[in-house]
Amino acid sequence: MSGTLSAISDFLGWNSAPSDQVSIVVTTGGASRQITNWTSAVLRLGIEIMPWTAALGMTAARASAVGVNTINPGDTCQVYIGADLVFTGYVITVVDDLGPEDHMIEVQIASKSVDLVECAAEFSTFQMNSTNVLAIAKAVASRVNIDVNSVNGAGDTDILAFSVILTETAYEVIERISRLAAVLFYDQPDGNICMSAVGTARSASGFAVGRNVERIQTVRSLEGRYSKVTAICQGTVSLFTDPNENALADQMGVLTVGVEATDPGVPRTRNMFIPVENGDQDYTVTRQRVQWEVNRRIGRAYPVTLTTDSWRDTAGQLWLPNTLAPVTARDGTVSDLLIGELTLRQTVEDGTHADVVLMPPAAFSPEPLLNPVLADRFIQAMNAAQNDVDSSIQTEDLPTQEGAAS
Repeated sequence: MSGTLSAISDFLGWNSAPSDQVSIVVTTGGASRQITNWTSAVLRLGIEIMPWTAALGMTAARASAVGVNTINPGDTCQVYIGADLVFTGYVITVVDDLGPEDHMIEVQIASKSVDLVECAAEFSTFQMNSTNVLAIAKAVASRVNIDVNSVNGAGDTDILAFSVILTETAYEVIERISRLAAVLFYDQPDGNICMSAVGTARSASGFAVGRNVERIQTVRSLEGRYSKVTAICQGTVSLFTDPNENALADQMGVLTVGVEATDPGVPRTRNMFIPVENGDQDYTVTRQRVQWEVNRRIGRAYPVTLTTDSWRDTAGQLWLPNTLAPVTARDGTVSDLLIGELTLRQTVEDGTHADVVLMPPAAFSPEPLLNPVLADRFIQAMNAAQNDVDSSIQTEDLPTQEGAAS
């Protein structure tokens, strides 16, 4: 009943703490109205979740009284917790559930990025030259009326050329170019998306067993981890190595380039080979890649999943993805972990709870990726042989972030 009691106390002025009452502002045909007092609410948001979603339930009698039955799929919708805007999107589905003992209405909402995830990427041309990652993301998102914001310059990475695959969704294009810039991208409350590095901002408080943690699950795993990750060059020279009793050592001497990373937490020999990409001068990306393989796999091996009794930290701020929060275990040890996923739950009977998935920050670090243009030897030769683009090839020079702002 804590959700209901909180709403009553806020209304009567008994409590100065921020409200956790879930409400939506629905816009239909230019007219907006706010709907509150939902019987149940489940909100799901995260770094690797797109779109963010909400499922809100209400009795049919109450729904009829407040006009929920006039909500239609496609209506624009803003989801609030108290005075805090959580995300902006669209009503996707309205479910009318009639049973022998109850009659419920459920409204299912998705953030605006649902159109990026489900719809094809559209451009005036599918070949872009002399641009950067942020400019491409802005161009593909603008087709569905979404802007892309940069946090601390994330995504301001120059790309010589980029080709969109005709059947790709807008999300797939942004995901691919985000890897080139080694940045994350996820939903924002206003309906736009942001590009960001792995978060360094800290919440005012964290999660502690015996204080605000109702249940906690910690995992220690060797799944998917390797004792050594080694970069190898794939070439025809290995086919001409003479077989002998030291064949394996000779082969590896030919193939390896001296770039590797180790995971000291793996007790037995478990090797992983990754190829050196063509065009990777001085193995710059390869060195980043082998270390990324180790760091990310270690991070994913130590997830913490917990349930807390609050949606906010001690400063009254909502828990948010890509935010660091200390987790205090039963034995008192404290770990700084990154919030990766949140499921915010609220019912009249059970009150307010949040299911949180946290991992070490390295678990969310994007994979280093070589620009495909640099990996294509034909394009390398073509670019070296000519300074101008062939006029027979349709291209689009997208403005850089600075150019777009001027």
